[in-house]
Amino acid sequence: MKVVKKINHNVVLINDEGIEKIAMGKGIGFSAVVNQTFDPTLADKFFTLDSKEKTKMFSEMAAQIPIEFIDFSEEIIQFISKRIKSPLDSNIYIALTDHIYFAIQRQKEDSQVSAIMLPEMKLLYPDEYETANEVVALINQRYNTELGANEVGFITMHIINAELGERNSLNSLKILELTKMILQDLEKTHGYQFDKDSLTYHRMMIHIKFLVKRLIYKEELPTENIGFFTNTFRKSQPYQTALAIKKMIEEKFQLDVQENEVIYLAIHLARIQ
Repeated sequence: MKVVKKINHNVVLINDEGIEKIAMGKGIGFSAVVNQTFDPTLADKFFTLDSKEKTKMFSEMAAQIPIEFIDFSEEIIQFISKRIKSPLDSNIYIALTDHIYFAIQRQKEDSQVSAIMLPEMKLLYPDEYETANEVVALINQRYNTELGANEVGFITMHIINAELGERNSLNSLKILELTKMILQDLEKTHGYQFDKDSLTYHRMMIHIKFLVKRLIYKEELPTENIGFFTNTFRKSQPYQTALAIKKMIEEKFQLDVQENEVIYLAIHLARIQ
């Protein structure tokens, strides 16, 4: 185990048999010498990320953020991991740590940033939203802050990004935006009235969310025999509505929608009539 770089007094980048790791501990940087052996007992903890690029980004961030915030963020990420079933991309150690630190600084400076699409987040990602709500409560308790709903939205996005393996919020926001647009179009243009507490509505909403995700990530449904759907079904209101949604998506977002997707959306719409 050798020293690669001294980041600051408390953070050292080391090489452990070809694997770059970030060693953290109070004052460990004072005695660290590049290319010399590093004593692992000096460190309180080690971070190993899944790429050199992420390791470099984390080490740069660690040089600017007090170690107590990095420790707290690690606690928070472990808390999230226990509540979210999907595996989280390691980039969350960078993005969420950075976000939590600057969110607390913004609060101290009385600076407000508006979150977006909170109702849609709560509807489409209930587990992530509830977990983010608990995370904000933990931050407020630890640092005596008063972070509110906006911060819940931002942390929800970080969790979603970690589930999707995204480094930024662009595709996550596209999924929210397009899902919201489809639901609004069904209500305003096509006259659907939804019981938003019903299981049928919940199933349709989840279907639309994953439909949008497939479109954005260009994932295709497995090819299936759809010939058994009759001409009568194809003339029905649900199918014609699904065709209209397909046209809207293709015109506004330049995304190709498979016939399979149209049929499955129509089936969900038929169930909700």
